[in-house]
Amino acid sequence: MENKITREIVIDGTFFNNFEEFYNLLSLLLIDRQAEEYEASLENLTSLMETQKDYYILMAWENADLSRITFDHDALVSYCSQRGETADEDQTLYNKITEILTRKDLGYQCELNAVDGLRMAEYTFDPKSLSDTYDISVITEEDIPEVLALYMENPEYMQLRGIEATPDAIREEMNKCPEGCAKENKYYVIFRDPDVIAAADIYLHYPRQDAIYIDLIMISKELQGFSYGSEILRDILDAFAACGFMWAEAGFLKGNISAEKFFRRNWFVDLHSETKEEDGSVWHHMIRGLQ
Repeated sequence: MENKITREIVIDGTFFNNFEEFYNLLSLLLIDRQAEEYEASLENLTSLMETQKDYYILMAWENADLSRITFDHDALVSYCSQRGETADEDQTLYNKITEILTRKDLGYQCELNAVDGLRMAEYTFDPKSLSDTYDISVITEEDIPEVLALYMENPEYMQLRGIEATPDAIREEMNKCPEGCAKENKYYVIFRDPDVIAAADIYLHYPRQDAIYIDLIMISKELQGFSYGSEILRDILDAFAACGFMWAEAGFLKGNISAEKFFRRNWFVDLHSETKEEDGSVWHHMIRGLQ
């Protein structure tokens, strides 16, 4: 060790969502370029580490608890299935990665310090925690008439989607969930005081583990212009920040100027990103930090 240069490497679990992103990030940190000619694989990760035999590496893996979620057993199964291999039943992709990083028999020396961040996975989410001011509950079939009335007060949303506000349209909203988001992480909720004054459609751990996604916030027409919407949004963001989420993304229908102004007033910035759904509607995306 005394003849080797010590290198300090920091990786952050909030900056990658899959093995390829992790591999490319580590390539940049270790060899100052992406190893584009090599497939992102555990074997090539070993080869990448072997290029560091002249160094003693002190590696800090920040937000490692987030990476344990991202690189769990299911991630290992997916990785192995793509290569025609069988995944060990008691292993995770995170374990496989850290075993490679800390091997002592291949000539490189790497000391790994896994630093846990805020533990988003260790809580049971309760919609009631979104506000201390209003009664909040997940929308059910019984709530459809009141939610429909709220939508009819705000016709711009449905007009931009090119559909009519009907009970079936509300049911479609209740069941809608983007690809890549677990159904149990969707919360389509109403705010009462005591009547329904607002609705929100929120996805947890989407589009990444450390983020929430706000698909809709709709306020009763008679309360608009008095900062009720911003107060409700701040309550929502504060609740998720306390849980450890790092980012809030928001999507709104392209052309919905009032929605864009609303999110800009509340410190969201443009992602310059749009997605198009099967029905032809185009969603524009914005983001803000929570910590």
